[in-house]
Amino acid sequence: MKRICSILAALAIAASAASANAASPLLADFFAAGSSAQFNTFALAAANGSALCGGFHWTQKNAVTLVDPRSGLILPETGNIWIVWNSAAAAGTSGGIVCAYVSVDSIVGLRAYFANATISLASGEIGVADAGLVPYLSGAATALPAQIQAYVNGAKINYGATDIRPEDGKFATMRALTAYGAFMTGRGFTGVGYQGSASTPWLGVPIVSSVSTAQANPVDWAFVPGDTDPVTGSSSIRPYRELEVGAAPVLVFANFHNTAAGHLGDPALAITDISRFVLSNALLGKIGHVRDLTSATNNYASDAALHVWIREPLSGTYNTMDFSVPNSTEIGGDYAQGAGRVTGQEAGVSPSNTVCAGHQTSSGCPAAQTPSGNPLFVEYIPTVGSPNGSTRGRVIGTGEMISTTNSNDDSLGYAFWGFSSFASSKAGNLKYLTVDGADPLYSSLNPNPSGPGVLPQCPATPCILPFDNIKNGGYPIWSRYRGVYDATDPLNLATNLVTLAQQHATTEYSDLVPDSALNVFRSHFAQVVTTSGGAYSANNGIAAGIPETGGDMGGAVLTKQSEQDFYSDSGGNQQVNLKQ
Repeated sequence: MKRICSILAALAIAASAASANAASPLLADFFAAGSSAQFNTFALAAANGSALCGGFHWTQKNAVTLVDPRSGLILPETGNIWIVWNSAAAAGTSGGIVCAYVSVDSIVGLRAYFANATISLASGEIGVADAGLVPYLSGAATALPAQIQAYVNGAKINYGATDIRPEDGKFATMRALTAYGAFMTGRGFTGVGYQGSASTPWLGVPIVSSVSTAQANPVDWAFVPGDTDPVTGSSSIRPYRELEVGAAPVLVFANFHNTAAGHLGDPALAITDISRFVLSNALLGKIGHVRDLTSATNNYASDAALHVWIREPLSGTYNTMDFSVPNSTEIGGDYAQGAGRVTGQEAGVSPSNTVCAGHQTSSGCPAAQTPSGNPLFVEYIPTVGSPNGSTRGRVIGTGEMISTTNSNDDSLGYAFWGFSSFASSKAGNLKYLTVDGADPLYSSLNPNPSGPGVLPQCPATPCILPFDNIKNGGYPIWSRYRGVYDATDPLNLATNLVTLAQQHATTEYSDLVPDSALNVFRSHFAQVVTTSGGAYSANNGIAAGIPETGGDMGGAVLTKQSEQDFYSDSGGNQQVNLKQ
């Protein structure tokens, strides 16, 4: 408690010193947007234990939008929200603290921060009861007070929560905004075809879901000092500093509901593990048979159809999966293979492609045409058609990925781990798969106590998972969680909340591995950072005094100690430019 009191005392002094230009009457605040995987962890940091942000909270589903102020053509982004506040904030008196987090996607969160996006919370939410989106929050769940709505509505995002680096988020945005098969500016890598018009190249075509009206909106943004904003042309780029939060795995999971012969739940198949090469082929649509997922079923007579779901190219989860498995150097090969070659999960699924009697083609169909690229929904047809009705489709967001896979037998999907995301009420038909024998949540020495692939539940805290194969890098699909914030903002509670989030992850509710417990890192590589094609060189950021720059999604996994020793032994060199 002494620590929290000293934090608040320091904030009071800073707020007083900044009162001449402070836009908010609050003592301290935190207005975050981004990664849904960090939504619960930060809520617990804000409300539990020290109750840094206050003793009152409110959560609501799809209650807010993020407004990008740079152009009226940019569609607002809808998300879930939690808000935590103290009594002074509710009363509108001095000493008020308000913290809020809008759950969208990582790249949207990064864009929201650098574009100075604001939260739009309608007055119609005043008096609406708490929706209970975050379990185990301390303090009072209350209906939304008018004063808190007034504080949050119009608040500028001051923390971007992300599961991929800003450099990788910028790369993913540019890749989406580049014509299918055309080289990206500044990279020997090709686009995936959601480019905008010549008059608004910064605004792409929405990427739509195969199963709903949900969509992801490609919009360009800038984050490099000295760059110009691609929408406004302004050279005023928001300053930022990164905070390392932790790491978490992307789970590969499947629907085991159907136990009949040949289906995923068939006990004779005993599917509990998948190799990364087989996983890659499934994600690329080269596998359409359930029996192909296991090496123990040669000549298995029953032939059930496999249904594969992938995320959108603007998703941090998608990019972590893509560059760790199908688009890795190990599996995807050399990227610079010439114009027209698209690698990874978008290979062969240009938005302009059509489906002809089950065959995907870019040359037109003699009969009725159905778009196959956007929304992506194609039958498995390597050459002669889909013999068993296997399909591959697109989902938008973690919630839609889990719900769609859970409600369709023999489906395969992926998502970042989270207790709430995989609650039995949402994922009762699902089990996760180990990848190349490595368990993302447990280890071979301490196996899953509920049985292979059973998703752990959290009936009451503490709920702590070992994550051994994330800490040692043995599981191949994981990423470090980060946040960007303005270190010159005297009111921002970002650093304090990151510290508390890491503490709660080890004592109360482990949706992630705190960064201090992570023994490994992913080697960085030069990554494009400006729309004009400029790039940052690779700096791993492990050795003291070296800033972290470049991309790291899919980078080779190395130990932190090896980096420190290599840096010391070589006189200042780094183990960079290594990819999976």
